[in-house]
Amino acid sequence: MRRLRRTGGLQRKFFVALLIVGIVPGMVALWATYRSSTATLKQAIGEGFQEIARSTSIRLATAVDNEIERAIRLALVPLHVRQPVVLANHQADATADKTQHQPSPAHPKSNNPPAVDQDTTGYLDEWARESRHYVRVTIADRQGQVVASTDPRLPPQQAGEVWWREAIQAAPGTSYVSNVTFDPQVNDMVFHVAVPIVDDTRQATIGVVDLLIRRNLLTQMILPIQIGNTGHAMLLDTQGTPLICPVLPPTAHLIPSALMNRLTLDRPLWLVAENDAHGGRDAIVGAAPVRLTHPLTPGSLDGNRWYAFIRQAPEETYAPIYSLLLTVGLIGFGLVIVLSAFGFVVGYRIVKPILALQREAEGLRLTLALPENGSVNRPLTPLLSPGYQTGDEIEDLATSFVAMREVLEENLRTIRSQQHELIRQEKLASVGQLLAALAHDLRNPLGVIRSSAQVVLEGPQEEPIRQEMARYIIDEVDKLSLRLHDFLRYARQKPPDFKVEPAEAVVRAALRQWEAQGGHERIRVEERFGNALPSIQVDPEQVKEALMNLLINAREAMPEGGTLTLTTRAGQDSEVEIEVADTGSGIAPEHLSRIFEPFFTTKAYGTGLGLTNVKRLVEDNGGTLVVNSNAGAGTSFTLRFRAAAG
Repeated sequence: MRRLRRTGGLQRKFFVALLIVGIVPGMVALWATYRSSTATLKQAIGEGFQEIARSTSIRLATAVDNEIERAIRLALVPLHVRQPVVLANHQADATADKTQHQPSPAHPKSNNPPAVDQDTTGYLDEWARESRHYVRVTIADRQGQVVASTDPRLPPQQAGEVWWREAIQAAPGTSYVSNVTFDPQVNDMVFHVAVPIVDDTRQATIGVVDLLIRRNLLTQMILPIQIGNTGHAMLLDTQGTPLICPVLPPTAHLIPSALMNRLTLDRPLWLVAENDAHGGRDAIVGAAPVRLTHPLTPGSLDGNRWYAFIRQAPEETYAPIYSLLLTVGLIGFGLVIVLSAFGFVVGYRIVKPILALQREAEGLRLTLALPENGSVNRPLTPLLSPGYQTGDEIEDLATSFVAMREVLEENLRTIRSQQHELIRQEKLASVGQLLAALAHDLRNPLGVIRSSAQVVLEGPQEEPIRQEMARYIIDEVDKLSLRLHDFLRYARQKPPDFKVEPAEAVVRAALRQWEAQGGHERIRVEERFGNALPSIQVDPEQVKEALMNLLINAREAMPEGGTLTLTTRAGQDSEVEIEVADTGSGIAPEHLSRIFEPFFTTKAYGTGLGLTNVKRLVEDNGGTLVVNSNAGAGTSFTLRFRAAAG
C-alpha cells in the first residue's frame, strides 16, 4: 500500500480557514459594534443635551413666573397700590366731567399731570430693593397716567406703551411679558412684566403694575451651563433670535429657519443640525420650550415663544466617536496580526503529531503484515518518547478538554444571559401591568378634565357654569393626585420615623387634613376619644396617611351622606385602638378577603392600592389592621398599636 504524504497541506488549509472563519466575522462584528456604539453614543449625548435644555427651560420659566407672582402680589397691596390707583381714577373722572361741562377757553392752559404719589413711590423703592434685577417699578391708572414709579425721569403718561395697553386690555388673571429687547436709556437688555390691577369685584381693570427687569435675571440661568470646552446654553425666540448667548451677541447670528422649524415643537427634543449658527456642521443640539404657568396676553413675547437651546462644537461632541473609531481600527488590525500568527503556529502544532501518528500507523501495519519477524508484540512506546514528541497528543487531548470547558463556560454564560433576559422581561411585564393599571385609572379623570376645560375654552360662560367646571376639574385633579400617591407609596417604601404621640392628636390631624381637602357636607362626624390613654410610638405622618386613606374610602362609601365615627380606646395587652367606622354600603362578603390585595378594586376607577398601602403603613409601624363590614350596614377599620413605654 502506497504511503500518502500530505506534509503542509493540512496546515495551509487550517491557516486559510482560520483567516476566513475568524478574521472576516471578527471584522464584521467590530464594524457592527462601532455602528451600534456610535448610534448609542449619539443618542446618549442628544438625550443629555435634551435634559439640560429641559431643566434650563424649567429654571427660566420659574424665574419669570416668580416675577409675575411678585407683580400680582404687589397689585393686591391695598394701601400703597390699589387705593392710590382708585384715587387717581376718581380724580381723572372728576377732571373729565368738569372739563365736559365747562366751555372751552379761547386760549386753554396746559393741564399739569397729577402729582406722583410720594408714599407709594417710597413703598415701591423699598419693595424694589429686594431684587437687584429691577430697572424700575411703575404703577399707572386706567388712563395710562403714572401714579408712582421708582424712576423719576419716567414720563407721566404711559398710555402709548405696549406693556400698558396689553395689561389694561387683558382679562383679569392674565399677565403681559415682553420679549427681551435693548433699552438705550438704561443701556442694557430688558423685558417687561405687567399685570392688571383689578377692582374689588375682580371683573374690571383699574390700573397696571409694570416691572422693567434686566436680562441678567435670565442670564444667570444660562451662563453657568458649560458642557466641555465649547458647549453652552442659549435662550431663543420663535424667530431664531438669540436673546441670551454667552458666545456671540444677538445681532451676530440667527438660528436658521430650517432648524427653528424642527425645534419649535411643544416638547423637549434633540436632533442633528446641519447648521447650528455657530459654524458647526452636523452638530447635536437639544431644545425645550419655556412654559410659563401663568396665562399671558396675546401680545406677550411679541407673539413669540422662548426656547432653551443647548449646543456644542461638533469636534468636541464627536471626539469620543472618533476615539472609538480609532480604537476599533487598531483592534481590527491587531486581530488580523494575532490570528495570522496564531493560525500558522496552531496549524503546525496540529499537523506535526498527526504526521507522526501517520508514520507510526504505517510502520505498525507493515509489522503486523510480517508476523514471522516476531515483532507483533513490540510495544508502541516510541510514540510516547521525547524523540517522537508523543506528549503532544496527550497535550492535544488536554487542550480538547480545555476547549470543551471553555465551550461549556460560554454555554453557561449564554444560559445565564438568557435567564437574566427572562427575569428582565418578567420585570418589564410587571412594570407593564403597573403602567397599564395606572393608564386605565388616569384615563377617565383626564377625559373629564379635558372636556371641562374645553367647555370653558369654547366661549364665555356664565359664572355658575364656570364654577361648576372648575369644581369638576379640581375634583378630578384630586383623584389623579390620590391615585398617583397610591402608586408612589406602593413603589417606594420609606422606613418609619418613630415618635411618641397621643393617638387622639394623630386622628385629629388626619381629620383636619380630610376636611381641608373637601370633607363632605352631608357626612356627620362623631368623635369618641377615650380619656387618659397612653401615647403610641409610631411615625405620625405615616399613620396620618393611613387614616386619610380610610377617611377618603368612608366618604366614597357614603355619597348620599351618613355618619363617620372616629374612636380611640384602650385595647388588650397594652394596646391603643383607633377605629374609623362609616354607615355606608359596606363590603360584599366575597370581596372582604381580597380588599388588601394589590390592584384589587370594585370601583369604576381606582388603583386597588389604597388599602394595600394602609395595611403596609400600619404594619410598618408595628400595628395590626382589622376590618369588619356588613353589606348595607357600613364598615369599620380598627388600627391597633402598642402603647409607648413609660
